[in-house]
Amino acid sequence: MLNYHLQPHSLTQHLWQVCLSFTQLDSQDFSLSLPNWLPGSYMIRDFARHIVTLSANCNHTPASIEQINKNTWVCSGQAGNWEISYLVYAFDTSVRGAFLNTERGFFDGACLFLRHNQRQQETCQLDITGLPESWDIATTMPQTSQAQVYQASNYRALIDYPVEMGHLLRLPFTAGGIDHEIIISGHFSSFDQQRLVDDVAKICASEIAMFAAPAPFEHYSFLLFVGNGIYGGLEHRSSSALMADRHDLPQTDGKNSDAYITLLGLFSHEYFHAWNVKSIIPSVFANDDLNTEAYTRLLWAFEGITSYYDDWFLVRSGVITPAQYLQLLAKTITRVQQGAGRLKQSLADSSFTAWTKYYKQNENSANAIVSYYQKGALAAMCLDHYIRQQTGQQKNLDDIMRALYHDWRERGMGLAENEWLAIAQQATGIDLTEVYQQYIMTTADLPLADQLQQAGVQLHWAALPRQHGGAYVEHIPPSEQAYADLGARFQSAAFGISLQQIFHQGSAENAGMCAGDQLIALNDEIITDFAKQWARIDVGETVRLHFIRDGLLRQTTLLAQAATTDTALLSIDNALLLQQWLQPPSQI
Repeated sequence: MLNYHLQPHSLTQHLWQVCLSFTQLDSQDFSLSLPNWLPGSYMIRDFARHIVTLSANCNHTPASIEQINKNTWVCSGQAGNWEISYLVYAFDTSVRGAFLNTERGFFDGACLFLRHNQRQQETCQLDITGLPESWDIATTMPQTSQAQVYQASNYRALIDYPVEMGHLLRLPFTAGGIDHEIIISGHFSSFDQQRLVDDVAKICASEIAMFAAPAPFEHYSFLLFVGNGIYGGLEHRSSSALMADRHDLPQTDGKNSDAYITLLGLFSHEYFHAWNVKSIIPSVFANDDLNTEAYTRLLWAFEGITSYYDDWFLVRSGVITPAQYLQLLAKTITRVQQGAGRLKQSLADSSFTAWTKYYKQNENSANAIVSYYQKGALAAMCLDHYIRQQTGQQKNLDDIMRALYHDWRERGMGLAENEWLAIAQQATGIDLTEVYQQYIMTTADLPLADQLQQAGVQLHWAALPRQHGGAYVEHIPPSEQAYADLGARFQSAAFGISLQQIFHQGSAENAGMCAGDQLIALNDEIITDFAKQWARIDVGETVRLHFIRDGLLRQTTLLAQAATTDTALLSIDNALLLQQWLQPPSQI
């Protein structure tokens, strides 16, 4: 057995102290390493850089340990009782890191626990001590009979149980006969706790029911940290680590704010991953050692399909209305359509280059890449509708997901690159080769309007300001006025606005503007409310711009081009067809 002892070394210096102890029965050299990336987040993160000090002893005597690369250490072979002690700096507030201060502790095990490379399949025991007396611990890692002592079946299991520590609010509930818990940390004011529990329970019950098989967990916890202006999530085998703005929590007025709906979508997304990527998984991920990149062209099927289902389960479970769902869908469609990258990169290529492009985006990303999350969700929707049409509504994407999950339960193996399509065709009984090629392997636009029409929804493309973002409307407007478009994505700055991305062939690019430019005046008027001031600009007008670049005041002129026809407006054309799509068969 490998024994890990964890305790705070300094709350104010954000240092965890870890001691790995074990008995070596032979005199063979062995190595220890820390992962370079963690499952669910596809970028090399070099966690070993946070190790501050490291030492080893055997039989209470200092022993040789030599670092041979950025994340690996080799120990000279010696039989006996070994202890590897090290300090880790922990001040990463994300769901992918380790954190420690006077108020809270959190970690993903990949950031803290060295791996004994010759004994990865052995049982691992974790003992947590030295926490402030008032702190609680939340994790789904199996607990032993001893307090604050936990056990995992092997190393990969050990690093798949995030741990939250501090002052915790626990909200238990049952879904599908399984115990669940929402565990909230951070500072927050009063909110509608019961509504959050009721809504999340409905979502969980709907997802469990869809797979119609034993869930891949016996209990489940959502570890939610709330703070200021944060958002994100990471899936694990029986839990998920989430973070959100404290104001996203539901208020007692009973209204579903946009922020709260987004939060529910996060719960739904990470929960669905318990099936789709923690169970159904590409073989390259299942067998990877977490040292170097693991390439697959299937990320669209794991993140994109999950992104389709996350909002879809909000409406299928009755948590939001069809109109609210179409509002979310319109925004996704618009976001994809407004990026020229969709014409340059296929979903398969987007999946493959996630390590170097999607997770390392820059100011040109919207022009160069497409999101396997967002376009992947739309491809999943089109695939779902295509299957429904070809099978007379007898089959749909649910059948593929159930077949994939059944395959995992039967074989316990990851999917080879060509197996996803093979299982999908077997589950539906139809040839999907042509649509798979079109949707996934090429840069062709998806047949969104045609597929949505089959589901009772009309898609109308409008030339609206980029900030509009897309929407559900009760009636498609008969005509539109012309709107001037800046041709850039921007955010407010301390003074004026700062340009974040410049879109190809737009007004800003043609005026020679660059990402990072800080606009401070339009037509000699200081920018105080950019949206209001820009709304007075007419299409075809020449605009004088004052801006700051490289610490210098610059001036140029910009010809205001018309907004392109890339904003999605969705309306309901046939309520019955829409109901057939948005509700599970048992409810129709």
